[in-house]
Amino acid sequence: MQLAHSPHQPHLFSFTHMGHWMHGHHFPTVTMFLFYVLPLSVIAPLMFYYAGTHHNIVILSDLDPNQLSMIGMVFFTAELIMTFVLAGFIEWLGNATSKIVHTQYEMLNYPTPKITSAGVEHTHHKVDFRDAYTLAAIAPTPLWLVSLALFVPSFTFVATLGVIALALSLYILYSAAPSILKIEGQGEGALMGWVLLSAGMVGWALMMYLTLITWAYTTSGAYM
Repeated sequence: MQLAHSPHQPHLFSFTHMGHWMHGHHFPTVTMFLFYVLPLSVIAPLMFYYAGTHHNIVILSDLDPNQLSMIGMVFFTAELIMTFVLAGFIEWLGNATSKIVHTQYEMLNYPTPKITSAGVEHTHHKVDFRDAYTLAAIAPTPLWLVSLALFVPSFTFVATLGVIALALSLYILYSAAPSILKIEGQGEGALMGWVLLSAGMVGWALMMYLTLITWAYTTSGAYM
C-alpha cells in the first residue's frame, strides 16, 4: 500500500509514514483518550488562564479569572468532543469509500475474481474506529503543544506559532489519511486526504466559534 504523494514530493518530517506507523501500533481508544488526548487537551485551557492572569496579552488580559475559567472549560470540553466527532467521520468516510471502490471493482470485473490481474487478493477493507480515533487524536498534537508559547507575553509570537501548528496538524491529517482509510490509489488517496483536511478545518472553525460565543457571553452583562 502506498501513500498518495508525488514521487518528487518531499517527506516533510516523515509525516507521510505516520499512517503506516499507526497501523503497526494499535492503541485502544480508551487508552488514547485517557493517556494522550486528556492530558494534552488540558494544556491549552491552563495556558489561556495563565496568560490572562500573568501577562498583558491582547484580549486575554481583559478577562477576569472567572471568565477565563469559563472559557477554558468550554474549550476543553469542545476539544474532547471534537476528537470523537472527527474519528467518527474518518471511520464513516473510510468505510464508505471502501464500499464504493469495492462495488465499482465488482461492476467492472463481473464475474468478480478473488485474485486481481496483479496477483493480489481483492478484499473489502474496513476502517476500525480505533485507528480513526488514533489519527483524530494525533493530528491536533501541534495545536495542543503550541499553546505553551503563551509563556511568552507576545501576541505576535503566539499567533505566528499558532498558524504554523495549524498547518502541521492539517498536514498530519492529510498525509496519514490514505493509509488509515486503506486507499491504495494515489488519486483516491489524495482526494480523501483533502476531504479530511477540509473536515479538520471545519472542526477547528466550529471550536473557535463555540469559544467566541462563550467569550461573548462571559463578557456580557448576562454572565455578570
